[in-house]
Amino acid sequence: MPKVHFRHFLKQAMIDFFQNVDPGKSGGKGRNLIALTKASFPVPPGFIVTYDGYRSYRESGRMSEELKRKVSAYYRQLCRETGGRFVSVRSSASAEDLKAASFAGQYDTFLYVHSEEELFARIVDCWNSLYSERATAYRERMKIPAADLQMAVVVQAMIDPRSAGILFTEYSYAGKKKVMVVESAWGCGETVVSGKVTPDHFVVSRDESFTLLETLPGNKDIQLRGGDSGPVEMSVPAGRKESDSLTGGELARLCSLGKKIEDIFGRPQDIEWALDDNGAIFILQSRPVTK
Repeated sequence: MPKVHFRHFLKQAMIDFFQNVDPGKSGGKGRNLIALTKASFPVPPGFIVTYDGYRSYRESGRMSEELKRKVSAYYRQLCRETGGRFVSVRSSASAEDLKAASFAGQYDTFLYVHSEEELFARIVDCWNSLYSERATAYRERMKIPAADLQMAVVVQAMIDPRSAGILFTEYSYAGKKKVMVVESAWGCGETVVSGKVTPDHFVVSRDESFTLLETLPGNKDIQLRGGDSGPVEMSVPAGRKESDSLTGGELARLCSLGKKIEDIFGRPQDIEWALDDNGAIFILQSRPVTK
C-alpha cells in the first residue's frame, strides 16, 4: 500500500484524528470528544469521518473509493498505535447532545468492529441512521427542524471493559440536594444503556470528598465483552453477580474526573465511561444533562 500523507487528507476535510479534525464538522459527540482529548482527559484515541464525507455519500449514494482508502489508512494506523484491532463506530450528528435534547440512543452505535469491510458498512449504517424512524420521530417530538442535518462518524479504539456505565455529574436527590449518580455494570456499558441489566446505582456527594451516600445493588446477570470476531454476550461469573461493579476508590476517581469535565463544559454532564481490567478509567463520551 502506498504511503499515506495525512496532511493531504486534512485538506480534503473528510477525515482526521481527534487532535487535528475540525470540531465544526464533527457533530455533537465528536465535538465534545475533541475538546476532552485536547484537555488531556483519558479518551480512547480515534478519528472522525466529517460532514464532508457524509455529503459525498448523500450525493452519490455510496462511499467513494477515495474515502474507503482514507478510512483504511486511518484504521490501520490507529490499530498500529494502540496494539488492538477492535474499534467502536458511533454516529455524531449536527442535531445531537443539545442543551434541551440529548438524542441518546437515537442514532446507531456499533461495538467491536474488527475489519475494514465491516468498518465501511458500519459507517454507512451510521449515516443512514440520521433519518431512521426513531430519530425522525424524536426530532419531531422535540421540535428540531430537519433542514441542514449532517452526520459525522466517530471511530475509536475499543476498550474491552471490566465494568462500565454512566455518570450524571448533577442529580436531584430527595427532591433538593444535588449529588452525583453513577450507574454501573460488568462488561460494556451497552447493557446499561439498553436496559438489558439493572445496574448498580451509586449516589455520591458533589463535594471534594466524593462520599458514597447510598448504594442500590443491581441485577447484573449478563455482560458484553469482546470475542474473537465481535461482541459476545455472556453470563457474569457467580462470584461477581452479587458484588459491586465499582469499588469506593474507583467511584471517587470517576467522580473527580466527572467534576473536572463538568467544569470544562460549564454545565452538568451525562458521561459514558469504561474501566479496564487494570483499573484505568476511560471517557467514551460526554453530553449535557437534559430532562
